[in-house]
Amino acid sequence: MATTGSFLILIFMILATTGSASSVLGEMVTVLSIDGGGIKGIIPATVLTFLEGQLQELDNNKDARLADYFDVVAGTSTGGLLAAMISTPNENNRPLFAAKDISPFYFTHGPHIFPPGAGPPIFGPKYDGIYFHQILQDVLGEIRLHQALTEVAITAFDIKTNQPVIFTKAALAKSPELDAKMSDICYSTAAAPTYFPPYNFTTKDVTGNEYQFNLVDGGVAAASPALVALSAAMRHATEGDPTYRSIRSLNFKNILMISLGTGDATDFDTPVSNTAEEAAKWGIIDWLFHNNSSPLIQGVNSASSYMDDYYLATVFQALDSEKNYLRIQENGLTGSTTIMDNATDANMNLLVQVGENLLKKPVSKTNPEINEEALKRFAILLSERKKQRANKASQ
Repeated sequence: MATTGSFLILIFMILATTGSASSVLGEMVTVLSIDGGGIKGIIPATVLTFLEGQLQELDNNKDARLADYFDVVAGTSTGGLLAAMISTPNENNRPLFAAKDISPFYFTHGPHIFPPGAGPPIFGPKYDGIYFHQILQDVLGEIRLHQALTEVAITAFDIKTNQPVIFTKAALAKSPELDAKMSDICYSTAAAPTYFPPYNFTTKDVTGNEYQFNLVDGGVAAASPALVALSAAMRHATEGDPTYRSIRSLNFKNILMISLGTGDATDFDTPVSNTAEEAAKWGIIDWLFHNNSSPLIQGVNSASSYMDDYYLATVFQALDSEKNYLRIQENGLTGSTTIMDNATDANMNLLVQVGENLLKKPVSKTNPEINEEALKRFAILLSERKKQRANKASQ
């Protein structure tokens, strides 16, 4: 999760950046980040459907996919699943999923991943995860991280080593053990404590010996993977990848970044539902399962996502690049839509509606630009950047 140390790193970026450098569209590095949130992944899936539709219209290509336009796609938990779905290749080396096919995946499999009637996870996880893992294996097969169509950054947390694990292609040269099957990575990043069992699997390390992972949900490390996504891009730049050369000097004018949330019950302008007086009476059960939700987990995730956005917005604004960063998040979820494992048809339809309504809302209280219009603006930049790169490559 984001920390004060993360903010200090970004302040260093400000001091080190040559802010006077002008951006060249063809040299821009493009980043997409998707938060965790269980079944609420339907919300960013709805937003991505709109964005991909705009790109297809601009390029007059119904087969255009998000992976064609983003250099880095990062995700945590359900966001990690979305990242894999849009960047894992099929037999034709094209993305397995169009954005419009993601929500139907949730509608088809969500009720089996989160079956109704499960009791409180007091003596074990709420769900056994068997169906979830099986469907990931069926869909993603034997495809491994190195085969992803673009750079991905998917987070997990190893409970044996007590360290975050970030699955990126950039790290494979020095850490080949990270080249896991995408199905294993996706289950691991979504294995939320108390909801699913932790996941154990092995790969091969640099010496050819077995390397063992013992992983839980990436949200333990980063509820919002936005800083992770930015770090993945910077790693490519420092290692000399020509695609990322324009940001080697930490030039934020050459970074185009979209960060998508999965919705939050916290409206920062209104009182929260739980008061200190009420919480003073809580024990561990209430902190984890109060009113069919987890105030502890939701609070940690909300704080992490909010602070990551705060850090990034501050840096992009300080470097006169605020138009290059777009955060889309619903901060006023209510009722069943706040629950990450409510996979009833009624709730999933509500989540689609939340996503569609979100497109019509302002970017923020200080930025009146409508999310839909901001995405159209980004789509134009993404399309033009892709064309300029293609022209440059053909010369």
